[in-house]
Amino acid sequence: MLTVILTGGSSRRMGRDKALLPFGGSTLMQTLIDRYAACGTVGVSVDRAERFPFENALELVDEYPGQGPMNGILSGFHKTDASELLLTAVDLPYGDPALALRLREMRADADVCVLRRGPKGIEPLFALYGRSCADVAEDCLRSGRKSLFALYDRVKVRYVAPEELPEFDLAHIFTNVNTPQDYQMLK
Repeated sequence: MLTVILTGGSSRRMGRDKALLPFGGSTLMQTLIDRYAACGTVGVSVDRAERFPFENALELVDEYPGQGPMNGILSGFHKTDASELLLTAVDLPYGDPALALRLREMRADADVCVLRRGPKGIEPLFALYGRSCADVAEDCLRSGRKSLFALYDRVKVRYVAPEELPEFDLAHIFTNVNTPQDYQMLK
């Protein structure tokens, strides 16, 4: 399984690149790279080449700059031979490889396996995508439809309810770091 860590956001609310924030004895991005290496190859989705320093991961430059996270799916599949990938975000510091592997088991014959959670709806930035999503993602981006929901409308999706994952602390795993206040709350 390929893990693709999205880093392309502008970090307006944080005021600086979230990927480079100190965390876990390194940067947030490098800590996540090291953590997800347990699942296989890791790629870092960036909007431009050599944006960040990192080790032990592939650099996946956006094919459609400025068009959002679907680029991570597209470049992940175009630049590797992975049959499936976990799409996650650099601002999810407690992302759990064990949850990624559990979603992998639950995907079965679906193109996407995604968690459905409370009032926020689904978690498309911590979801498993099959290679069958690559052509659909490219078609969506070419036609100016950059939302992951445009992809979901055209593929088979396995929605996972939180009740199906009682062994995981989903509130902790999906702690999101968008502001300096969020960052100060990290352990």
